[in-house]
Amino acid sequence: MAEERLIDDDRDKDKDRKYRFRINEDGEEELEIAEEPEDEQQDAEDGLDIPKFEEDDEEAVDKTPEQLAAERERAERERAARECNALALLQKAKAAMAEGKQSYALTLLDSAVKECGDIGEAYSLRMEILSEGYTSAVRAEDCVDALDGYSEHVPADERGEISKKFAPVVRAALEEQEKENALLKAENDEKKKERRLFFASGYKRALTRFSIALIPLILFVTLGIGFGSVMYADEGGVYYVLAIAFFAAAGISLVVSVFFARLLAAAARKVRVNESDSSTALGRQYLEGKRKEEVLRQLYDGIYRAGTK
Repeated sequence: MAEERLIDDDRDKDKDRKYRFRINEDGEEELEIAEEPEDEQQDAEDGLDIPKFEEDDEEAVDKTPEQLAAERERAERERAARECNALALLQKAKAAMAEGKQSYALTLLDSAVKECGDIGEAYSLRMEILSEGYTSAVRAEDCVDALDGYSEHVPADERGEISKKFAPVVRAALEEQEKENALLKAENDEKKKERRLFFASGYKRALTRFSIALIPLILFVTLGIGFGSVMYADEGGVYYVLAIAFFAAAGISLVVSVFFARLLAAAARKVRVNESDSSTALGRQYLEGKRKEEVLRQLYDGIYRAGTK
């Protein structure tokens, strides 16, 4: 009986090997390596650069080493062509910048990034245009949108130089926005307080009127139920008439109560809406200031972190 073959459990050594079953001379199944390392060495000696591919890549499995090498060469040529186009667009963007055509330059840079997304100069030029030469944070939101590509593809030393110039500008704009927001908040809170007193007074009046309207409603309903429960015991029919009269009065009181309930709900809504910043022009201005402050803070943190990586 043939000796049973054992497979080495060294994962680092055998993880890329493929195995198959075969029938040995004794008619038993045993595992063997489907592709010996010598085969790979022979392919290398033949001058074939075989790309690595995932085991579940069915298309690659069906291709010969020559086809795979040809596909790699074609992909490299296509990448080189895209990079050449991107560099040409980059030069056009620089020329547009020199002519003061900033919007056109940004469009060219976007096209260059689409052609080849890892050209760091395209991202630094975009940041330079958006910041007006690293002197303005007016377009902070656009700068924040450009941070990902800038942080990933611009060289570290260049990011450090940009951070030294641009981070103080963003920090100054952030501090100015914080001061403006503090003033807006104080003014907005004061206006809220004034309105709060007025609306609270209106709410109290509406609540009082609604409560007064409920009293006759409760009274008439109670009397109607009371006389209605004994109206058949009165042969003269007086209790029957009184029950009908009280229920009719309760109906009228219900209509009045509903009217005052609507006034109460409107007064309560005014009290609630008054606390919302988005309900007034001043409050919306404050909210916009807070949004700008958050954008500036994101930009400052992004530029600072990118410059210290």
